[in-house]
Amino acid sequence: MSLVGIDVGSSAVKVAAYSELGELLMVVANNLTGLHPAPGSWEQDAEEVWQAASLGMRELMASDGLRTDPPRAIAISASGRENFLADENGNPLTRAVMGADTRGAEFETPPDGAPVPEPWCQSCGHDRQRMDPVFRLLWWRTHHPEIVEQAKFFLGWHDFLTLRLCARVATDRSTASRYLVYDLGSSDWAPDRISAYGIDPSFLPELLSWPAVIGEIDPQAATEWGLPPRVQLALGGLDVNCAAIGAGVVELGSACLVSGSYENLLAVTGDPPAAGMLRKGLSVMPHPGEAGLSALAVCPTGNAVLNWARSLVGVSIGGVEDQLRAARLEPSPVEAVPYLSGSMVFWEDGRKAKGALIGLTLATTPTDIVQALMESIAYDHVTTLSLLAEEGVDVSRIRATGGGSRSAWWTQLKADLTNTRIEVAEQQESGTLGAAILAGLAIGVFDNLEQVSGRLSGTSRVHEPDPQRAELHHERLAHYHKTVEVLLREVY
Repeated sequence: MSLVGIDVGSSAVKVAAYSELGELLMVVANNLTGLHPAPGSWEQDAEEVWQAASLGMRELMASDGLRTDPPRAIAISASGRENFLADENGNPLTRAVMGADTRGAEFETPPDGAPVPEPWCQSCGHDRQRMDPVFRLLWWRTHHPEIVEQAKFFLGWHDFLTLRLCARVATDRSTASRYLVYDLGSSDWAPDRISAYGIDPSFLPELLSWPAVIGEIDPQAATEWGLPPRVQLALGGLDVNCAAIGAGVVELGSACLVSGSYENLLAVTGDPPAAGMLRKGLSVMPHPGEAGLSALAVCPTGNAVLNWARSLVGVSIGGVEDQLRAARLEPSPVEAVPYLSGSMVFWEDGRKAKGALIGLTLATTPTDIVQALMESIAYDHVTTLSLLAEEGVDVSRIRATGGGSRSAWWTQLKADLTNTRIEVAEQQESGTLGAAILAGLAIGVFDNLEQVSGRLSGTSRVHEPDPQRAELHHERLAHYHKTVEVLLREVY
């Protein structure tokens, strides 16, 4: 029997099946249509997410591999920054407002005289963010109260799918911790904050602990998805947590570099968040496994920036990689600031930051520009690891996954600059694998998260740090920090 992981991302829904030995049987990805009704707006049709997941599951079930090895359980990996209003039957009343949507910026400013961070920030583990589901709900209440009056639920992707699949609105604690009304101490919703923000408690999903079976998939939903009877829906997790599990990151001292559209770094920890950590844009949330918590740095740079740059200057991924591996050890002659969507870590007022290219000449090549952006994104990892170390979160090894980890040149640069060994996970669909592992734990196929995560993730490459190469970047790294500080103070 097989295990299935569903990963709901910002641009696609991936559905993947794995054998009980961790072998990838098949993966299907269906793209999603980003909707931009106005400048700064980014919305998603929830029904399209459902159809993308349904189409992927039906395609899996039509394959020879799953006909002979049908699924026993399914779990979901999904972002926790997108929500929408729905009626009592789970039918969407609005589109989902995506995490990068700029509306609701007024909620990012603390009330006059409030301490920074505010007390609730340390309780839920993250600072004030416009994409916090509670602030998104307040935005809807402010601008469209008539829709809120009709709504029964304010759903995220995980609880939307659980409602459709087994009539239970439930989510895990890593996803719940993205709500400012979550309390890390009690591992539950905080009644005082629910009351203070005037939230109907029925709007919030039921909270479950790992490992857990949410329920048996409803026969009608099973028919729509082409599933056999009695398939179990298990508790999944936030996308970065599932990616970390699929990459083998569950123990203290390890970190997961998710090099996708965003360049996120998650480090396993056992300690609750400190005020300094939150002031610098780091967050702490529940993480499956014995350590219990993870610290997260979200960086909206990564492949979203590199794809933009490659498209702008007309070069391919392979072409840039070949040129860099053949001839480039020294820093690019161009200096870049990669914050095309702002910065969420380290810099004061970093969210107002924008991108910049400095030192352009008539001799500048397309590769110079892409290299400069790759370097500046890597520089930010140096800062992130320094912040984590200051807060007592030590990282002795990094496990990398995502599209960006396919670049050997870039991954080696990150190892050199951070002076940390980087292991590239063999299983590149780490989000779906992490969800499948949680499904296996829930139904008793696996009995130890740490062991199964390490065994199934595998390693395709290892990058040991090269101090001599890092030395070439020391002066540029120092100048990069000064450049960003000046731009934030004088220009942005």
